[in-house]
Amino acid sequence: MQTITIRRLGPEDLAVLRNVAEDVFDNPVDMTLAKAYLAAPLMALWVALEGDLVVGMASAMIYWHPDKPREGWVNEVGVAPSHQRLGIATRLMGAVLEWAEAEGLV
Repeated sequence: MQTITIRRLGPEDLAVLRNVAEDVFDNPVDMTLAKAYLAAPLMALWVALEGDLVVGMASAMIYWHPDKPREGWVNEVGVAPSHQRLGIATRLMGAVLEWAEAEGLV
């Protein structure tokens, strides 16, 4: 097994989502939806990469309401069955929490 790298994707990283291990997401990645998601300023997506293969992901967003301050909201965390129990989800959530802190959401 290669080293696992955690990285937040931006609009320029759409191609990364063309090589995803089975069962990381609930469904196959729809590139049109992925492009819109990565371009949305309130949405955030991190991936765990083994080489160029996405073996895990975490998605989050900035949420607020007229009577509440901004909050960070974790939508989903997924890790390929072949890579579970290796601490990948913990590392992904660590990246999400660092982002939330930097955004003033925690």
